[in-house]
Amino acid sequence: MEHKRIVVIGAGIVGCSIAYYLSKMGQRNITVIEQGPLFETGGSTSHAPGLVFQLSFSKILTTLASQTVETFKELSTDEQRSFYPVGSLEVARTSERLEDLKRKAGVASSWGIEAFLLSPQECAEKNSLICPERICGGLYVPSDGIAKPLHAVDKMTRFSKECGVEFYGHTEVTNIEVTNGQVKAVYTSAGKFEADVIVCCAGFWGPRIGEMVGVTIPLQPMAHQYVFTNDLLELNGETEETATPLIRDQDNAIYFRQVEKGLGIGSYQHEPFPVELSDITKYGETKEMPSVKPFTPKDFEKPWEDAMELIPALKQAGIKKE
Repeated sequence: MEHKRIVVIGAGIVGCSIAYYLSKMGQRNITVIEQGPLFETGGSTSHAPGLVFQLSFSKILTTLASQTVETFKELSTDEQRSFYPVGSLEVARTSERLEDLKRKAGVASSWGIEAFLLSPQECAEKNSLICPERICGGLYVPSDGIAKPLHAVDKMTRFSKECGVEFYGHTEVTNIEVTNGQVKAVYTSAGKFEADVIVCCAGFWGPRIGEMVGVTIPLQPMAHQYVFTNDLLELNGETEETATPLIRDQDNAIYFRQVEKGLGIGSYQHEPFPVELSDITKYGETKEMPSVKPFTPKDFEKPWEDAMELIPALKQAGIKKE
């Protein structure tokens, strides 16, 4: 069997997954190139909060998310967890949102995802931080949870390396050779890599790779707010990184996850924050990793008020100062 020479650009969770699954299928001659370090590369894989909500009104996206959960669970061990199946709660602040959650529960039943509509009090029983008086109910999906992508990458790349996959860190792609519409080679800061197939897994750097072969990749990086709180008294006895269900408050565009004895809170309740590709730094050029942008406190004032209303314990905890 003749194996095509495959070059994967990007060693985050997507690039490493490509190498992993191709290796499981028997494909060889695979090279993975990464401009940052292996494997905390500086993109979303390195810092994303890891929330996995499987259910949506798209059947294919729900199926893909469910398959992702199964893969993370397979890659998880007691010593190195790749997935915490803590479940999720999507709460309804309004009667209109509750009707939407009823529709979503019907979709879950049709597509084989276990989901339960809960009363406000039942939501508070699942996650005691919630103030039941502030919600109309919620949707509980017990198989949702928190992914640890760097742990999964570690397991996937070990397998891939055993199958002969070569990984190159600190290797920047500088150009791609194309002849008669066919890729021939990838030029990098570490030399030339012959290629019959190139897979772009460069995340928000992807459009730069597309430009090298005359392909427009319609991707616009967007920033959003994410904060960590100080420890909550209510979580003082927690010994796991995360054990309580995720919370999603779509009416206020906020989500919550436990981070040891505190919470991580993300908000999209602000004006859009588009990030120009030219403004994205390379790994090591700034103190922060490339995918982390400065926090703007004024844009979090209203989300923080809404967060404290849903979770009163936040009033005492406050936001952790970086």
